[in-house]
Amino acid sequence: MLVFEGGRGSGKSALLTGLGTLLDQRVPYAYVNFEKNRHATVPEVLSALAFELSKRCRRYGVLRFPRFAVGRVVMRQDLDLDDHSRACQQVRAALEKERNLDTLRQILGETAGDALAVLPVPVPPVVTRNVLRLTLNRLTEWAPGRRIALGSFHDWYGHRGRERTNDALDVLVDLNRWTRNTDDEDNRQRIDELLWDAFLADLCDQFTSGRKAGELSLNCVVLLDNADTRLGQMFVNGLVQARRQRAATDRGTVDPLTAVVASRGALLADVPGENVELAPTNGQVRRGTRRDGGTGSWWYRCRLADLTQDEIGSMVSALALREGNNQRLTLLALQLTGGHPASVRLLLDAIAEHPENRDELSVILDQLEPATPSQLARMTVAERMRLRLLGEFPDEVLDDLVTCAAARERHHAVQLAMSSALLACSQVTYVEIIDPVLWPAAAGAGATMRRRLLLRTLASRDGSHSPAWSTVFGWLRAHCTTTGDEAGELYYALANGDLVFVTQRLHRHLVSDESTSWLDVLASVTTAPRRPQEGNAPVSPTDQLRTLMLDTTDLPSPLVTLARLIAARWIADDPFSGSRLRGLHLQIAADYNTVAGQSPRSAEQLLLAARDHQRRAESWR
Repeated sequence: MLVFEGGRGSGKSALLTGLGTLLDQRVPYAYVNFEKNRHATVPEVLSALAFELSKRCRRYGVLRFPRFAVGRVVMRQDLDLDDHSRACQQVRAALEKERNLDTLRQILGETAGDALAVLPVPVPPVVTRNVLRLTLNRLTEWAPGRRIALGSFHDWYGHRGRERTNDALDVLVDLNRWTRNTDDEDNRQRIDELLWDAFLADLCDQFTSGRKAGELSLNCVVLLDNADTRLGQMFVNGLVQARRQRAATDRGTVDPLTAVVASRGALLADVPGENVELAPTNGQVRRGTRRDGGTGSWWYRCRLADLTQDEIGSMVSALALREGNNQRLTLLALQLTGGHPASVRLLLDAIAEHPENRDELSVILDQLEPATPSQLARMTVAERMRLRLLGEFPDEVLDDLVTCAAARERHHAVQLAMSSALLACSQVTYVEIIDPVLWPAAAGAGATMRRRLLLRTLASRDGSHSPAWSTVFGWLRAHCTTTGDEAGELYYALANGDLVFVTQRLHRHLVSDESTSWLDVLASVTTAPRRPQEGNAPVSPTDQLRTLMLDTTDLPSPLVTLARLIAARWIADDPFSGSRLRGLHLQIAADYNTVAGQSPRSAEQLLLAARDHQRRAESWR
């Protein structure tokens, strides 16, 4: 069980699609996207996998699932469950009838429900019928006397390959009985366990005693995308449970199946640790950790990492832009996206189409995305990014998601949802829908990028229908003041533009706190989001700083330098400030040197911070 973890847009689905291309006609493989079919059942997904794995593959021929097909036939029957003896006769008659008729050739396809519709490349209906016919013809023609149901495959339900002495017809009647009432969770669990066992027994039989068993050196593969849905977790955990039970009772028997699973982190949220972190561009291992004991032996867990500055730089260089500064563009892309792979790719493609806007990310985000043949309608770059990062998100909850995106920390968002009157949705909706989006199980830059895009929407509100920027950040500031959360209070105050208050409070700490803790607070506060300035014309970072300093004219002279330092750091930390940041970093360095003279106990650390910004200035040439 190989699990690839990462947020939306980290490349998980692209990885599975690429694997499918590599596997085609090398080994039998199947693909299921759980997000595209949330209302299917485990038996339907198993039918879809059996259908796909049954397609002819070089060297492997056609894999057959007779035991599994028997169970699916019986589940569809209308048995007289009031008369057990008659029900057994009906099962026998149904299996005898199905062995050569067209209905048998449709078993896997029909019992898959809509799960077959989630394949990466849609299969035309005519092709589907032809493949079904071929698959199920092959399924029946090899059995002795073509008695697929009444031979050893039917009998399997009595012994299940172990030392059991149950009557096979009794078990199959029970299977039908459970199917009549799948509202009962115990019944669903019994059905899933039995069908998993039949599915794996069919696979093991062909890889150990089939006609081509000696030639089959590679496992067949199932690609399971978006496995964090309720169905996905049930299915994957059911596979692990079935394997564990087989390992406990049939020691030495290993099923010939490799599962490659894509998850956003919820699937293994309760499993500690991780194995490796993979670079998204070349798949090389960046970091590895060991996990001992527990259930870890059933999983091999990989996290898809975000792009590094060097990897983004390579992508920028590949654009071969004729003008501009590639290093500045690399830093801008990294600062905005954090290295989120899908966002970086879309951003750079948009810049390649309009290179004249390369230094103003706000302009790039508001332009139309590059056209592609598969698009039904073009969106702005920001809209496309948001769609990729949110997926199928309910429109009626979107306004509340935008409001909650203002929260700096999870517990602030919880209080906003539970205690304020700013949200229209219920508390349950927040817990089940909004919270997992803002605070996903899989860490990564995608959450940061998503929040930045949502905050741009918050900034555009006028307050007539949904709470405006100042209202939301004002409530969060008041909450932190009440609870004594000073770091949060300063953060939200700066987000609302109260530079004077933040300066006065940080000056008080400057003369009393240790230097490292003061610098940490400064760095935390200046990451507060900035509401975009009105007007479409880009404003240089230096002019932005002059505008902010207009509010500080009444401050005492020693505090003016500190206010300018805070404001300059705030602008420099904002990815929408533009790329002309060299002068701003030099100003920050000069102000650190001046502030160091106001705090002798912190002077050394402040001087080191000044040197750091002098080095950063050279990166923005």
